[in-house]
Amino acid sequence: MVWIYPQQKHHQITYTCYDANRKEHFCKPGENWGAFTAEECDWIISLSEKIKPAKPTVDGKLKPEFRQVNVWGLNYSEPTKWLWERLTNNVRYANSKWWNYDIYGIFEPLHLLCYEASNNHKNIQDHYSKHIDNGKIHYHRKISFSIQLSNPDDYDGSELNLYTQREAEKLPKARGTMVFFPSFILHEVTPITRGKRWALVCWVGGPQFR
Repeated sequence: MVWIYPQQKHHQITYTCYDANRKEHFCKPGENWGAFTAEECDWIISLSEKIKPAKPTVDGKLKPEFRQVNVWGLNYSEPTKWLWERLTNNVRYANSKWWNYDIYGIFEPLHLLCYEASNNHKNIQDHYSKHIDNGKIHYHRKISFSIQLSNPDDYDGSELNLYTQREAEKLPKARGTMVFFPSFILHEVTPITRGKRWALVCWVGGPQFR
């Protein structure tokens, strides 16, 4: 038997991001890529006033002990065209540089989330326990992303943690930062203890891993 050592053609990092603390991570005039401005974050949050909230299900079931959060589903529309284009451009660049997965694109609704400290259910604070984003039902998901829409000074808790080792990986969370990571990485959102944290999340799909 002959063993062939695989050659790494692309970096396989835990996560990458457009960090809103870095000026070079914002798009230039006339372009549509990169981190989000405070005004853009406010506009995205305002969409929650125009659509009905959805239920925070896990595999189609309500499990508040596992996941509790306010959710709004955002579909593609003429007003949100710029947003979908920004996300698509960001995803395309991140994937080509770091993973080179075979992907189709974003074909699920965007999820606008609000973790709220006052939103308790049977003494359960808004959170999302450790999980992965792909599996039997969502096997097509390959890249997950999360956009920080709130100022981190406005809340406590509600930390997005990624786990590839015993300790959680610390992520940048300046307002407007967009974080990408492979959907098979274990992650969580810790309970929120003060204020509100808004985020926009979704998943990039493609043919099944092989």
